[in-house]
Amino acid sequence: MNKRLALLIGCFVAGCAVTTQTGPSATPDTPQMADALPPLGEAEDVGGGEVTPPITGNCGMESLQHYVGQPRTSVPRSAMPDLYRVVGPNSPVTMDYRPNRLTIRVNDQDVVESMACG
Repeated sequence: MNKRLALLIGCFVAGCAVTTQTGPSATPDTPQMADALPPLGEAEDVGGGEVTPPITGNCGMESLQHYVGQPRTSVPRSAMPDLYRVVGPNSPVTMDYRPNRLTIRVNDQDVVESMACG
């Protein structure tokens, strides 16, 4: 198998986009990266569409919102519902929606960023 074919197959498997260069400066075994994606166009005006309220569930998050921006350890255990989870920036989470589960999101400094049902 020649080098060029092996390189193209390797890039295909790795998800790379290559173009071949033509012209006087082209060398036979030097693939070039494809051009970047074009810039996004302007956002369209959505008009006066209705805004739907977020899903709140029944996890008790409304009474705990004043802890957002505070250290996680400032939230008293006695104020927490029976079903809750704490999610950090790199925490794996399930994607199931549970309206009675409180999800507390914290940042790298263990400060509460949000509290929501789910």
